[in-house]
Amino acid sequence: MTSIDKAAIAWTIAIVVIGVGIASLGGQLQSSTAPAMTPTMGVEKESADTMQPTMSKPTMAGWDRVESAQDPGVGHESHQLAIILPPSDKVYSGKIQYDSSEPIQLVALHGPLGPGEDNGQPVWTPDGKTKFALTFVDQKKSRGSWDFAGNALAVHTMKTTPFTTDYKLDYEESKISDTVMSGVVESIIDPGVGHESHSLAIIIPPSENIHTGILSYSASEPIQLVSLNGPLGSDETPDDLFWTPDGTTIFELTFIDKKSAMGSWVFSGNGLALHTLNTNGFSSSYSVVTTVEQMEKEEVMKQEEESPVMTGPVTVEVSLPSGTSVPGCEETNECYIPETVSINAGDTVSWSNDDTAAHTVTSGSAADGPSGVFDSSLLIAGGTFEHTFDSSGTEDYYCMVHPWMTGSVQVS
Repeated sequence: MTSIDKAAIAWTIAIVVIGVGIASLGGQLQSSTAPAMTPTMGVEKESADTMQPTMSKPTMAGWDRVESAQDPGVGHESHQLAIILPPSDKVYSGKIQYDSSEPIQLVALHGPLGPGEDNGQPVWTPDGKTKFALTFVDQKKSRGSWDFAGNALAVHTMKTTPFTTDYKLDYEESKISDTVMSGVVESIIDPGVGHESHSLAIIIPPSENIHTGILSYSASEPIQLVSLNGPLGSDETPDDLFWTPDGTTIFELTFIDKKSAMGSWVFSGNGLALHTLNTNGFSSSYSVVTTVEQMEKEEVMKQEEESPVMTGPVTVEVSLPSGTSVPGCEETNECYIPETVSINAGDTVSWSNDDTAAHTVTSGSAADGPSGVFDSSLLIAGGTFEHTFDSSGTEDYYCMVHPWMTGSVQVS
């Protein structure tokens, strides 16, 4: 919060100081050759074709007006910036309509970034230390609208002359939650069948819930946008584009290639991800705000009666509890419950995904990668996975989507 406050204060001070000093600065630059009124006349003459018509007209009902100042960002001193929504630890989302004195660019910030989260995505900083990932959209026009999500919102030009923007906002400011997220995501090798040569960064893991919302992103390279719809029923046939983690669970695929590393997307689907057609790996900062439609489903409960005396191999159940898609469960060793199970050779462990998000049960560790002993692939909400352990020893495992989730099986 301290970093956000410093950034907000820096922006505000820059606007006040620069706004007050524009006239005197112009006078200093031209005092040797021009009379006292020349700075004002010079600014009016330079911007007469663009600024004056907008400034002279009244502000429309329900709209606000903002004037730009020198961009306080490091390396942006030759640009102009007008702050609409200052940096916040909450997430703004909505639509801005704008009418400017000249063509402008639209800016959303995500952050501030934590240590090590600056991994190639475009960044804005007021002091070289407090860093925000930058979504920068140039619609190349002075009037328009933009759907956005982020921790701050501004309008911008790559010029030194001031501009004026009238704008109307329809937005919300929301606290971080399961449906309001802002952070940095790292890609993995796409776990989809036939997609092994691609990279995927999952923002909203597939589930039976439908998410509808706004995503703004800032990636280290141009990416594609992906939403999943499903899973499809056994009597449903997918369209040409589909994605499956195991050849059986099938999702229809919405695949958008804007050929850009930055932008916004209004989406709907059972899952949301970023994607590239290579295995190089990428990082992306993002802000996303969604509403969730809970889908009704018929839950089939299979109950097994335990024999009073176990005379053969047994099955031990492990739960992936609700809420494990958000860090914190590792602090209480409850990402898998129980975290450690002890069995005999020949016994089976059955994992059930009791969370709303998708997970994996993969032997190995986040540090060393999969060991190849067992892998559930992507296990959607309500899904189960079993593995029979024939050899003694200890097998550690983790979730490839949420690597803070770890567990262990000890086989005697």
